[in-house]
Amino acid sequence: MKKVLFSLIMALFAVPVFAVEFESGEFKANIYGEIYGDAFYTYGESYGQSSNSFGSQAFVGSSLLGIELSYGNVSATFEAGLGDPVRKYFLTYRIGGADDHYLVIGRDTTIAAYSFGMVSNDFQALNDLGTLADNRRLQIRYGVKGFELAVIFPSLGGSWNADNTDDTGYKLSDVNETTNEALSTPFNVLPRVELAYTYTNDTLEFKVFGAYGAYMYSDNSHAFSDKVFHSYNIGFGGQADFGNSFLQFTGWYGVNLDLMDALSNYKSRVVSIQNNKFSMFLPDENGTTTTTQAENIQSAGAAIGIGHTFNEKYTPQIGVGYTLNFGDGYEKMDDSLGAYLNCVIQINDWFAITPEIAYINKMQDSYGAKEGYDFIAGAMASVVF
Repeated sequence: MKKVLFSLIMALFAVPVFAVEFESGEFKANIYGEIYGDAFYTYGESYGQSSNSFGSQAFVGSSLLGIELSYGNVSATFEAGLGDPVRKYFLTYRIGGADDHYLVIGRDTTIAAYSFGMVSNDFQALNDLGTLADNRRLQIRYGVKGFELAVIFPSLGGSWNADNTDDTGYKLSDVNETTNEALSTPFNVLPRVELAYTYTNDTLEFKVFGAYGAYMYSDNSHAFSDKVFHSYNIGFGGQADFGNSFLQFTGWYGVNLDLMDALSNYKSRVVSIQNNKFSMFLPDENGTTTTTQAENIQSAGAAIGIGHTFNEKYTPQIGVGYTLNFGDGYEKMDDSLGAYLNCVIQINDWFAITPEIAYINKMQDSYGAKEGYDFIAGAMASVVF
């Protein structure tokens, strides 16, 4: 077993030698990849109980191998991974041959988010701790001179493309009026719309973004009426450079953000129901969830990070973020605080090591009880070619 692991590690470091770039006339092919290996120790306290763990997530979660094929103004991109076997697949048409005027069709990263900094927990990047998450979703996206408009298909294409739109007892589907059983539908939810504008110059990147989606729920076990929930966000983020130093920042507000998987820290903390799934439906005094008490969950957050690069090889950085949730009808809402301190050590053009320590305070649950905290320490190694 040790020989197998050693052989695998050596193969990873040899990968850049085999990176492929091919060009013949207007046809171009490029094979690229990112391979991650991490090891982090976590000490946690949850409701007064302590725990210790040691593990790795990024190798399976974020490692990828991709290929980009292009001919003239059209290119095709495909990325494969371990945790998500088919990470991306999309076509890009550069209108008039311009890099800043294009149409993208396929599964690519969503645009209504901005995150940075934290590498532990498989690049958590302060998600749920002050930043919003992007996701890989099927979409049609149009871009021109920094503006982008995307129509996202959040549940088309299987579980790898699905948002968190399936609560216990409530399904996004039609219901048989006689049996109250769910009926299959080609689209579980309507397409979501996302907008973004990114301004860049030599020292500044500044992005503003927003998203909106509507989700209709049917109660499959009771003869209650359907409920429509609106999920949206609006925010900004960016990075300002001051010589070798930089400042990263983001701020945002949104409603029911768990539905679009931009936020998940209140998934099992707002209302505790079976299977620990989150619900926007408040329980009545007997603990039974009913549709008559449906409430929206509002969220807001902010994060900031600073860093400095020494000798083009060492980049220490520190950051902190805070997310809060609130809504009518809930006794308490869950907040969360996160902070990180790390240093990117660039060994060469394709290999880097990032040691990090991080702290996550889970604050209180929906009933006001303190949830505890996690202290994380370890390192991430990356091979990018």
